[in-house]
Amino acid sequence: MIGLHGDVHVEVKRQSEHLYHATYTSYMQGMYLVHVTYADRQVQGSPFKVIVQPSENSKAVEAFGPGLKEGIIGQPIKFGVDTRAARPGILSCHCKGPKKEARVDVIDNTDGTYSMNIQPKEPGKHVLEIKYNNEHIHNSPFLVRISGPPDPSKCRVFGPGLEHGVVSTFKGDFVCDTKGAGAGQLKVRVHGPKGGFKVDMRRDTTKDRSIIVRYNPTEAGDYKIEVWWADVEIPQSPFEVKIFQSPQELEDFLLQYPQERNKYPAIVNGSSSLSSINSQFSLMNGGSIASDKFWKADV
Repeated sequence: MIGLHGDVHVEVKRQSEHLYHATYTSYMQGMYLVHVTYADRQVQGSPFKVIVQPSENSKAVEAFGPGLKEGIIGQPIKFGVDTRAARPGILSCHCKGPKKEARVDVIDNTDGTYSMNIQPKEPGKHVLEIKYNNEHIHNSPFLVRISGPPDPSKCRVFGPGLEHGVVSTFKGDFVCDTKGAGAGQLKVRVHGPKGGFKVDMRRDTTKDRSIIVRYNPTEAGDYKIEVWWADVEIPQSPFEVKIFQSPQELEDFLLQYPQERNKYPAIVNGSSSLSSINSQFSLMNGGSIASDKFWKADV
C-alpha cells in the first residue's frame, strides 16, 4: 500500500486454500494505492485506489485564537487547542516559514485544552500544521502571516501634495509607502483652515504596501501633515505646506525662501508621476481643523 506520505504495512493471513485476509492501519489521511499481486502479477483491478479520511476523533479537536492568522516577530503569537470533545490522543504542532522552522511552545492546561505560542525567526507566510494522533485537525494546516517588528524609519512619503502651491491648481496627492516597515497602523493627520480641505486614504491596488492620500485644500493658508506608523511619527514628519491665493504670492515666497523649493523630493520607486492613480480617489469626510485617517497595513 503506497501513499504520498509513505508506505503502509499490510498484514496478510491465509484463511483457507483460496482465501486470504488482509488488514492495514493508516495514520495519515490522503490517497493510497493498494497493489494486490498473485504469482508476481497484478490481479484484475489492481492497484486499487483508497481515500483515507480524517477520523471523527481528529475532527472533534478545535483550534482558536488570533495566532492562527497573523503575528509579529518579538511579540506573543498565541492560539489555543481544545481536545475535550475527542478521545484521548497525542497533540502535535509544526510551523514552517519561507526558509526556517518556527518553534511552537505548548502548555498543557491539564483540562483537555492547550495554550500555544509561535516563535518565528523570519517574516512571511508560515504554514502551521496541528495534528491529533498524527491526523490533521479541522481546518489544518493554517496559513499564518508573520510581520517584522514595526520600523517607522522605513516609511517613505512623497508626492506633489507635500509641496507649496496655489489653491486653484493645487494637487493634494501623496503616497505613504510602508514596504519594509513591518506591521503597524498608518495614521495621517492634516491640520489646516477649518472647513478648508477634505481627506481620503486608499490603498494603491498595484502596490500592496502603498497608501494613497489626498487632501483637497479649498482655502489658502498653512497646512501641516503628520504621518505616524505604529504610533511613532516617521522621519521628516510633520510636513509643512503653504497654499497661496495666487501664483505671484507663491513665487514671491519662493524667491524669499529658495530652500523651500522642492523641499521634499519625490522618490517614487520607478514611477515619476502620480497621474496614473489619480482616478482612484473619491472625496470623503468633511474637512476640519484637524482630520485623522487610519490604515492598517497587512503583510
